[in-house]
Amino acid sequence: MLADILNGAYIAFQPANLSYAFIGAVLGILFGALPGVSATLGIALLIPLTFGMDPVPALIFLGSVYCGAIYGGSISAILLNVPGTPAAVATMIDGYAMTKQGKSGLALGLATVASLVGGVASTVVLLVAAPTVARYALEIRSAEFFWIVLFAMSTVGAIGEGSPAKGLIAGVLGLALGAVGAHQLTGSVRYTFGELALYEGLPVISALVGLFSISQVLTLAEGKGMDVHVDIPDVGKLWPGKKLLWRLKGHMARSSLIGVVVGLIPGAGADIAAFIGRTEAKRFAKYPEKFGKGSEEAIVGAEAANNAVVGGSLIPMLTLGIPGNSVTAALLGGLLIHGLIPGPTLFTEAPDVLYPFIFSLFIANLLFAVVAFGGLKWIAKIVLVPQGVIAPVVASLAVIGAFSFRLIPFDMWIMFSMGLLGYLLRKADYPLAPIILGLILGPLAETNLDRVQTLAGAIDLSVMEYFFQRWITIILMVLTIATLAISFLRNIKFRKSIKD
Repeated sequence: MLADILNGAYIAFQPANLSYAFIGAVLGILFGALPGVSATLGIALLIPLTFGMDPVPALIFLGSVYCGAIYGGSISAILLNVPGTPAAVATMIDGYAMTKQGKSGLALGLATVASLVGGVASTVVLLVAAPTVARYALEIRSAEFFWIVLFAMSTVGAIGEGSPAKGLIAGVLGLALGAVGAHQLTGSVRYTFGELALYEGLPVISALVGLFSISQVLTLAEGKGMDVHVDIPDVGKLWPGKKLLWRLKGHMARSSLIGVVVGLIPGAGADIAAFIGRTEAKRFAKYPEKFGKGSEEAIVGAEAANNAVVGGSLIPMLTLGIPGNSVTAALLGGLLIHGLIPGPTLFTEAPDVLYPFIFSLFIANLLFAVVAFGGLKWIAKIVLVPQGVIAPVVASLAVIGAFSFRLIPFDMWIMFSMGLLGYLLRKADYPLAPIILGLILGPLAETNLDRVQTLAGAIDLSVMEYFFQRWITIILMVLTIATLAISFLRNIKFRKSIKD
């Protein structure tokens, strides 16, 4: 394994791959900083650019976009009080308060350093932990995989903001969409309505682009467009100083750990990690009364946590094929189009691709910090781009991306249909991430359930009796039921809070 790691580092630091990492980090910052554009949307739009690339530069590019976009959301959050990504909402509270005090440069500098620390820390954990998890994952059987998928989907309702029932409904809708196409074992065709383009199932890329891109375009079209003009304050000096950073080191370390742990949980995202990181920073802060009024601890607590989610969320995706959030679901689509099947064997079958990708995350974090400290005064101007310009550009890229994936015109209809569905769900406050997770995980759950039925029948057991054969399966069943119970309890409390 050491030889694979060293070879991965050597490949990642090749000049050509460094250039892909640099371009990806810059584009990620720009996508993250643009209000109304997210990391998921950025990756969904840029995946088509990688169709003609080799797997290594393609993944390096997409991974760098991921890292840059999570950081970039803090720029508009701090300067305009408008989070570029959901992960920057927690940063916005104290970041914009510092901007109003004339300390926007300090706030951006703290966000940059904390993002760097969180991102690098999570990549270290990914590099060390993922191969170990993959080795143990080789012992997981079909019954466990089936319940891992159900557990992953159940956490969607138990974790997050808003109505947990809506999260579960969106997840079930995603699972239903994943059933479209030919059955993987029997070959029977379902829900295709005679359309040949659907025989292999809904194309993930077209569905992803439509759900996030087209729905966002329709949402942006509701704004004032070209009539929106705002001014941003002078960024000023960014470097916070060694003394201040040393004082905040504990908050950054704690939030980095929080981000990694949250990233491991399917259904959780960087926005949840940011709020947990901010809350814990307040609990340990010397002056908690400053929170909400421009607290330095709040900014580093939120930013270290949301950037640390990157490495944590990639562990279940690479080792089990289960994306932890919508961004890693988009990255999973990038792996699949390049013939890489995430799972326990990926570290042994494609180490020459996987380890360069992991090391590129180190590089991407360093690059976005260098770019920020070197040119943030100019990059910050991107937040002034009006929605009337963003919307048609995103729409054009979405159409090109949906068609270029398989060169089938019907895919554009899939994209527009998913976009309309996504727009209606946004209006009804339904989360979109569970739909993509269900679409990807549905076929995995179905295939493993079919295997369980075959194995159970071979030894004259029912499916439920077979599930109780191994203690790991029982634990996963209990966890799934427990998270569903938590979801319904949260839903009851949610309804009561509305009435009150």
